Amino acid sequence: MTQMTQMTTKVVKLDEKAELPKRAHPSDTGWDVKIIGVEKIEGDVIFFKTGLSIEPPQGHYFEIVPRSSISKLPLELANSVGIIDEHYRGELMIPVRITHGEMGTEPKNVLFPNGIVKMFGVRPTTMSNAAELVLQKKPYLFQMILRQRLDCDFVQVSSLSETERGSGGFGSTDKV
Repeated sequence: MTQMTQMTTKVVKLDEKAELPKRAHPSDTGWDVKIIGVEKIEGDVIFFKTGLSIEPPQGHYFEIVPRSSISKLPLELANSVGIIDEHYRGELMIPVRITHGEMGTEPKNVLFPNGIVKMFGVRPTTMSNAAELVLQKKPYLFQMILRQRLDCDFVQVSSLSETERGSGGFGSTDKV
């Protein structure tokens, strides 16, 4: 059996509604993070507040990633993976994009007469309504994963070693 190293992460609750990250099961890799409010809305992105500031253990960082249940909703993490660096001390914000063809640069309270997109059986008509719906129905859409930070030095050279793949780019592995 592998011995797990227990580390400590300092957390400041910036809001009384904030909750410490938690795991549903002791063997889970990620800690679920609760969103508690909206910081701002820009176009099709809602910046959700967590009410938390954290201090990752020395030599480590956290990644903010979606939980698998987000695949059932027209939502995605706007920056693919959020990185909480070892020295960042601000509030954890989670940018969420609503994936809908009519979304884009509309103001946050623009009215979508037919609704933005169907979520939880409802079609919210503004981005603010959509944000409130997510907060009410699914505040645990994201998780944090602790990662070790590795360092390296970059050295300029005139060529790289030869490989079978070489400079084959996107999709080259599938070509015969």
